[in-house]
Amino acid sequence: MNKSKIILASIGGVTLVASLVLAYLIWDALSEKGEKTSDLEGAVSTAERLVRLPVYPGPEGIKAYKENAETYEAWRESAIKLASAGDMAFEPTTPPAFKAFLVDDARRLSSLPGAVDGRLVKEDFPFGFKDYITGGVLPAQADLARLQREWFDVSTVIEALAKCGVGEIVDVVMKAPVSVQDEEASSKKGKKGKKPAKAAKEEKPDDSPAVTCFTVDFRTRPAGLVNAVNEFITSSRFIVVDDFTFVREKDDIADALGGDAKKQQEAQPRGRRGRRGRQAEEEEAAKPAAEAGQGVVTDPAIASFLRVSMTFSVYDFRSLEGGHSDAEAADNNSEEAK
Repeated sequence: MNKSKIILASIGGVTLVASLVLAYLIWDALSEKGEKTSDLEGAVSTAERLVRLPVYPGPEGIKAYKENAETYEAWRESAIKLASAGDMAFEPTTPPAFKAFLVDDARRLSSLPGAVDGRLVKEDFPFGFKDYITGGVLPAQADLARLQREWFDVSTVIEALAKCGVGEIVDVVMKAPVSVQDEEASSKKGKKGKKPAKAAKEEKPDDSPAVTCFTVDFRTRPAGLVNAVNEFITSSRFIVVDDFTFVREKDDIADALGGDAKKQQEAQPRGRRGRRGRQAEEEEAAKPAAEAGQGVVTDPAIASFLRVSMTFSVYDFRSLEGGHSDAEAADNNSEEAK
């Protein structure tokens, strides 16, 4: 190969490399331009969507958002303060001392006035704590804090019902509270999301409210039922009536109108009636309705008892939790200082 061919080959190689580099630069520039064009279109679409929102994303909108956030925080703080006004903190105790307290307090509740020989409940009524009050079971140390709260909630409801004029407490059944995660899981039936539910349980905050759930069956007159509902609405303790049903033990209106007597009379076979019998029936049928039944048919104050079943959820928001431990630590410090 002569010198001229070598020069031409070198120039060709340099030209090829320069062409490849130039082609790469052009391709890179076009790709970057396409990405920037896509980003620009996305930004424009987002801006158009934000502009169409009820609150314009400008300085005034940001200011209004901050004001609303401050208003919400103030409302949330006042709502929590109001809801937790009835929170309780209980002194540490021992299983034998708590069992003795349960028996004594159950005796006190049993002496409240009612319609069972002048008392609210029958003899040896367990108030939902049969194992500990009438049985020989000693509560476990780990359950004392929960049992103290549950007994306080049950006794609060029982005292409120006695105050409202309830005639008799028939039964008290303790129930396990339904957690928020269980409610969400039940509302999302049919959806795939077991892993997120597990993650939600792991992220459950420690300061979630403590809930006592129980059902009380009682007998009362209509006025007592109305008074009870009003009492629970105004109670400082956060009491929720989840559900309630009631039925009349007997039909006062039918009894006042002689419904049972008429049914028995109609059920009796009719014999041959004379002229005088037919005339008496015609006179009775001709009496006006006002003469047939006069006066008050039924009076709510003396009406027959209603059989009521109420399910309660009593919430404690743990606002006083740790108060006793802090006080004990302060006492210990003061004793050490002395």
